[in-house]
Amino acid sequence: MAKQANVVQEGVDQIRQVVRRADRELKRFQKQVETRRRRLAKEVTTRRRTIEKRAQKELERIQKQLQSQPLVKRAEAIRAGAQERIERSVSTILESFPLATRSEIERIDRKVSALGRKLKEIEKAQGSAEAA
Repeated sequence: MAKQANVVQEGVDQIRQVVRRADRELKRFQKQVETRRRRLAKEVTTRRRTIEKRAQKELERIQKQLQSQPLVKRAEAIRAGAQERIERSVSTILESFPLATRSEIERIDRKVSALGRKLKEIEKAQGSAEAA
């Protein structure tokens, strides 16, 4: 019976050793995976930045090429001319309406504020005259 218990104990010890070894291997494997993940993340970030820089340079090159095209130059000139004509038209339309200027509005606002203060003084004086 003691021999049988000894055999069972040895079996349990062997299983524990195998589990410990498996646990160590699993931890080592997890470290390797984490190290690879970090390295890949860094590499992906580096490649993304490189691609972004290349794309930005290519975009700038294409923009320069487009801007040098006669059709694009003509379109830009037409756009600038149209913008100028629209601004002049808006100014002309606004000038034709009887609108107050900013300085006139500020002057009127100051007068209204002064009248409001005088009205409060009059109301205050009437209130104290009625109380007496």
